[in-house]
Amino acid sequence: MYNLRELFRVIGSSQVHELWNDKISCSFTDAGRTLLTNQMNDSFNGYSFTLILSGHITLENGSFMLDFKPNELFTYYPGSNVRIQSISDDYSGICLIMDASMAHDTQAFRNLVSASIIPISKFGNSKLTLSAGEAVRLRKLLELIYEYIHQPVSLKNEILDSLYSTFINDLISIQAFDKARLDISRQTEEIFVSFYQLMQQHFIEQHGIAFYADRLNITTNYLSRIVKRITGKTVVSCIDEMLAIEATWLLKSTHLTVAQIADRLHFASSPSFDKFFKRMRGCAPLSVRTS
Repeated sequence: MYNLRELFRVIGSSQVHELWNDKISCSFTDAGRTLLTNQMNDSFNGYSFTLILSGHITLENGSFMLDFKPNELFTYYPGSNVRIQSISDDYSGICLIMDASMAHDTQAFRNLVSASIIPISKFGNSKLTLSAGEAVRLRKLLELIYEYIHQPVSLKNEILDSLYSTFINDLISIQAFDKARLDISRQTEEIFVSFYQLMQQHFIEQHGIAFYADRLNITTNYLSRIVKRITGKTVVSCIDEMLAIEATWLLKSTHLTVAQIADRLHFASSPSFDKFFKRMRGCAPLSVRTS
């Protein structure tokens, strides 16, 4: 999957200065720049939060069609199947993007999943409507992150770490009331976050549920129930979607043969990979490369 620096190659190399340590970006965006992200489709290995400032945008997110307007927040996480369907000429937003490699720090990762994946999975969409006060507060935090990324200041890393953590924690606090209605226990959430972190790290080599349950010291049935409850999906379907995203990226961005991709993704054979890809994407692997 594309990392954050590769994402910037698509949306414009002139914006690379907006990256901090190749881990975080915070930038203002308009209609033209936002439309470029359609080229990445669902292959970006990162997380983003976009606060709509003006205009409107319509996104297709899986089976949902979502309209966004000012004071609404759009969330993306790896595997989100998002495409822009329409966008107004006066659209603008401010977007915080994190590369997935940053999120592998244990506590940062847990906070990020609590702020993104769990609410999206349970609420059924990636839109959060904010009160005027909440929108102003989050915008101020994003603008501070933007300013510090662009300024040569001492203790820059420490300041940006603090601001990033404050933004994520504030977002979690905004969602706290809705999350309470989901009746998800802390233990359930912790197990899911641990599973998701393991999946991010091992999905290429490990395609079965037994590996993840064993690493978490729980039964496969218990892990299945937790993942199903939070995401509405099976463990295997979560892994399959990540594999399909990685396969699509390899087909589009490399010259590897289908057989080489099948081997890299640890499929038993090219025919088994071909069958998998057709089931997940509805077409043969080579048709993606030539499209």
